[in-house]
Amino acid sequence: MSFDAQSFLDSSVSGSNDTVVIPVPVGEYMGIIEKVLPRQWQSKDGTTSGVALDLFWLVEDDNVKQYLGRDTVSCKQGIMLDLTPAGAVDMAKGKNIGLGRLREAVGKNDDGPFSFAMLPGLSAKISVQHRVSGDQTFAEVKGVAKL
Repeated sequence: MSFDAQSFLDSSVSGSNDTVVIPVPVGEYMGIIEKVLPRQWQSKDGTTSGVALDLFWLVEDDNVKQYLGRDTVSCKQGIMLDLTPAGAVDMAKGKNIGLGRLREAVGKNDDGPFSFAMLPGLSAKISVQHRVSGDQTFAEVKGVAKL
């Protein structure tokens, strides 16, 4: 298919677009990690900052796909990371529990080498919960477990 940008911009459509996303229903699903993105964060008052890991999970459930009217359904999980003063992932006892739970669920929590690049394509059971912000509801992965 060739794409003509000017023709695309000159084309018109009829009707209106939806303005609210219907969230993935609360529940447990089989999920596949689609992508992993690190994200820097800072508190609103600027006193604390850090790094979080955002995982985007593909929800592999035909009933959910049919309910939402989409061929691909994804849901985000955020994991706050504990870092060493040098900026590496802190592997000390009691640190990075969320990361440890994720690694355990996808079978990568052993003493061998690990990198975040290993995660895309791996699967686990994901627990989806809802978060309300103003008049919008967002679906988020709040837990993971082995399939």
